[in-house]
Amino acid sequence: MIPAALFLLGAAKVRPAPARPAPSADVVVVGESGRRYRGEPISLDLEDADLVDVCLSFSKIAKANVVVDPGVRGSVTVRLNDVPWDQALDLILRMNGYAMTREPRIVRIGRPEALRR
Repeated sequence: MIPAALFLLGAAKVRPAPARPAPSADVVVVGESGRRYRGEPISLDLEDADLVDVCLSFSKIAKANVVVDPGVRGSVTVRLNDVPWDQALDLILRMNGYAMTREPRIVRIGRPEALRR
């Protein structure tokens, strides 16, 4: 017997996703659907760590320069195992209402609306 939830799910009509504008080549706001992570896997175990310090620590992991907007504030409590570094940073930022853009050798961190400027 098929569970009711699976039966209803199978009966749902699948509609194609609406067309989205192509993202700008130089600005990728992480957290948008379809994001693919390519960073080296890392493990983190942090409790009430300062968000700015955590963001800056990713400069060594990413082998890139990290620029953090002066308005970035918050704390981080996470336990992650073998997660691509860019996915870990994306998650940490989204949980605090921030995003990042990746440019050649530079990662910028701030509010999504500020990063689009």
